[in-house]
Amino acid sequence: MILDSRLAGSLCICLALLVGCSSGTKGPKLAPADGTVTYKGNPLAGATVMFVPAKGPVAMGITDVSGKFRLATGTIRGAVVGPVTVSITAMSASEDTSGMDAISKRPQSKEEADAYMKKASEMQAAMSSGRAAEVMPKSLIPEKYGKAETSGLQFEIKANGPNHFEIALTD
Repeated sequence: MILDSRLAGSLCICLALLVGCSSGTKGPKLAPADGTVTYKGNPLAGATVMFVPAKGPVAMGITDVSGKFRLATGTIRGAVVGPVTVSITAMSASEDTSGMDAISKRPQSKEEADAYMKKASEMQAAMSSGRAAEVMPKSLIPEKYGKAETSGLQFEIKANGPNHFEIALTD
């Protein structure tokens, strides 16, 4: 009986320590954030929006057909509290999709593997000879928005919100 009470007491102490140790969260404080991106007054669908804090992990979201996005930092909804710079990229679908399927999925047959190798070789040759623009998708918005350092987009993520951002891009 004494052994059982010691064991039960030890288990209670271990459980208390585990609960106490696991209740705190590590890392920067995050706050929910969302917004809308427009380009020349129209919603920008399929754009990647990144909020880059001075210190801490980047938050990212993808715009829907209405240009709306929600930010997440890794798998956690929200963005690091504090000042951020923003980058936005939006690429067009390739006009020439011949061979693009070959590099967008794992080959399932010898023919697909051959097509993959052929397209990869063509892309590598184009990039090596300075013709990257021929194989890379075209940006739907000015290139300056693709880098946080050049976009000119700066915002503040507030701990207690609201953190809704209307981002209107122009040329």
